[in-house]
Amino acid sequence: MTDLEFLEKRLDLFTTESWGLLIEELTNMADSMESIQNIDDEKTLFVNKGAVGILNMIINLEETTRLALGQLELDV
Repeated sequence: MTDLEFLEKRLDLFTTESWGLLIEELTNMADSMESIQNIDDEKTLFVNKGAVGILNMIINLEETTRLALGQLELDV
């Protein structure tokens, strides 16, 4: 499978209702974790920071896929 085929297949994933529901849930989770009011110690702060980073990576997967696809098409 080429990079182009891979990215095009990934775009299919984003068209499903389930993807939209997952992103909505992950966004809510990230929003609730970004609040520092309930963090008791530094370790928990850094754990939450890492978790929010991963959640945001998944939340932004569609956008980054479209950017990668656009760049790949420019390179071809």
